[in-house]
Amino acid sequence: MYVRVAEIIGSSDIQFKMIMAFIEKELLPKNIEAGQLSGEIFKLSNNACFVVSRFTSKSEADKIMAIMKSALDEIKGTNKIKLMEGERILHLGQDLKS
Repeated sequence: MYVRVAEIIGSSDIQFKMIMAFIEKELLPKNIEAGQLSGEIFKLSNNACFVVSRFTSKSEADKIMAIMKSALDEIKGTNKIKLMEGERILHLGQDLKS
C-alpha cells in the first residue's frame, strides 16, 4: 500500500470551506473512480486539515496525481499545500468498515 498525505491550510475560513467542499464533492470521488483506494480528511483547525489518500502502489498514486495536478495547482493559489508520501511498511490494529 502507498499513502499520500496532503496538509492544506486555507488563506481564510471561507476559502478553506470552499476547498473542502471541492475535495469532498469533486476531487476525491473522481480519484476513487480512477483507482484511488480511499480518501480521508482530518480537521486540524478552522482553516487547516490533512487529507490521507491510499493507493495500491506508487505508480497508481502517480497516475492519480497526473489526473488531479491541474486541480491541485488551482487550489494552491494563496493556500498552502504540503505533500508527504510513502509506502506503508507496517500496519497493526483493526480495520473498521465505514
